[in-house]
Amino acid sequence: MRELYIFVTTDRPDQYLNSIVHCIEKSAKKIVFIQVEDSRTEPVKLNLLRANVYNLLENLSAGVYKYYTGAFKDKVVHLDTEYNADDLAKLKAKYSLCLTDGIDWTVERVQYLNLRPYISALGKRKGIIVDVTSVSKVYIGDIFACSLLENIDQLYTFELLVQPDFDKPWKTLIHELAKGQAYRYTNLVETPIFKESNKSILLRTTPLLLSIVGTVLFVAVTLTATLILGFSSVFIQVVSTIGTVLGIISFFLVYFPVRGK
Repeated sequence: MRELYIFVTTDRPDQYLNSIVHCIEKSAKKIVFIQVEDSRTEPVKLNLLRANVYNLLENLSAGVYKYYTGAFKDKVVHLDTEYNADDLAKLKAKYSLCLTDGIDWTVERVQYLNLRPYISALGKRKGIIVDVTSVSKVYIGDIFACSLLENIDQLYTFELLVQPDFDKPWKTLIHELAKGQAYRYTNLVETPIFKESNKSILLRTTPLLLSIVGTVLFVAVTLTATLILGFSSVFIQVVSTIGTVLGIISFFLVYFPVRGK
């Protein structure tokens, strides 16, 4: 089962609709609205946002567009004045498919300082899509960094390739957009630079468990050889030299870490 975890920083439901519909059409069965709780951004009423997104889908499935925020709040537009009968029927059917009982709608809040553990937990699950389409720029760097360190491979954004129509906002919703021509749902961690950066970190970072096991084995072999061969043996002298060299290298790497070109 695919699950969409979508970061939110605005209470306008239109911002999230395109990603949600796209993922539901790709078999997503759970939609989670996530807010990072922090003093740098205004809090979003998550339960109200969830309800408004669902209500917007219901309205569209009935051929109606409703404004939920802004100067036109609560204004209703009947889309039969905007579309012919065939196009309106397709529009209704598209959004009706997103209203099945098999889809779970929920909200989660995460403290800013717990963002990395939260993303790490997501990375351990299968079928997870993390969406940052509408996240505030305040958090985008943090989410990218956590995704890089925690090997998140499904970090998406809904990329609009056409100029939005602010006078008729329903024209910017997914029923009007042709995939590849008017929008792309882009995996941000599939870019060549991101992949290369991730590979470099993995190559330069030794897993903690491997380090512990390697150290224990090295010490055990050295002690065993010392008991059998004595301190004056050539083997022990070589091991001692290797240990000294590695210690010096480790000291310099702490203060002068390897950087990319």
